[in-house]
Order: sequence, then structure tokens, then C-alpha cells
Amino acid sequence: MTKYSLIKELNAIKSMSKSHRDKISRIVLKEETLFKSLIEITFDYKNETSVKAALILEIVCEHRLDWIAYSLPYFTKNIGKLENDSAIRPAAKICNLIAQDINSKFDSPIKIIATQQQLEQIIETCFYWLRNEDTKVATKAHAMEALYFLGLQNSWIHYELKMILEKNIPDESPAYETRGKKILEYMAKNNIA
Repeated sequence: MTKYSLIKELNAIKSMSKSHRDKISRIVLKEETLFKSLIEITFDYKNETSVKAALILEIVCEHRLDWIAYSLPYFTKNIGKLENDSAIRPAAKICNLIAQDINSKFDSPIKIIATQQQLEQIIETCFYWLRNEDTKVATKAHAMEALYFLGLQNSWIHYELKMILEKNIPDESPAYETRGKKILEYMAKNNIA
């Protein structure tokens, strides 16, 4: 299958129901060469197919996070440019998965390949999403969790994260409040920040 065949498959989907997302993600998971095309489609901002691609990318990364290691330069360079909330949430989830992988006790391609600059781009983007009033709660939840994990290696992140959460929790939604308090509890439990 080619990139254009993948675009055709994505365009053929009328709704992004779980069964449709699973169908397309299975196609990509069976053919690793499509992964690069999927990322390129995700960041083709002017194309409505990009949102569908972002949702598929999230599922593929949940199964094969190692595949994104070689595309980290492209991924991290473009995550901050996403504008559609439906594409931003999956990107935030992928950032969260990357942050968890970086802090895993197991070796992984991401640990080996990720540069400090790429991690800084993720950190910067997650802080932007967390501070932006227009960002949806699900995105903020993934962003704060990613920052928690990345802060395990960079302590300044936890201090900044703690200040933002303590300031925003009273004014945010119950979902934000729940996740924010959970992150603050983790930090307190581990004597962080």
C-alpha cells in the first residue's frame, strides 16, 4: 500500500468509530512502511484527513511506540503546529507515551534515539497546551502527565508544573481537577517539588 492508498482509505471512512479506527490501524501495523506516511498525513494541517490520521497514529503508537523513535525529529518539530483539537489530543497522548517510555526501566529505541532538543520540544508544547485556556481537558490531562514523567529527569519541570496546577485547579473542570490532584499527589508522595 502506498501513502495515497492510505489517504484513500482514510477518506473513505465516514465516521471515526472504534471499528473504523481499528481497521485502518491494523493495516498500518501490518505494514510498517506506512508509518512514515501516516505521520506525514497527520501533520498535513490543511487536509481534513489529518485528524483521522492523528487518531490512527495514536492507536498505532499504543501498539508500536518504538516506530515513532525514528520519526521523532519530524514529530516533535510539528506537534506545536497542530490546530485542530481532535488532532491535538492524540498528539498529547503520544507525548505522554513517549515520556513514560523515556522513564521506563527497560531499554527502548526512544531512549536511545531521543535528543534533549526533541524532549525540550515536547516539554515546551505540553506546557503550552497546559497554559492555553482554549485547550481541551483531555489534552491538558495528557500534557500534565507527560510533564510529570519528563520532570523525573528534569526537576525544574515539576516546580513549574506544580505552580500551574495549583493555580488552575480551582478554575478548571472536575476532570482537570481530578488529574491535577493526582499528579500533585504523586509529586508529594515522592518528595518532588
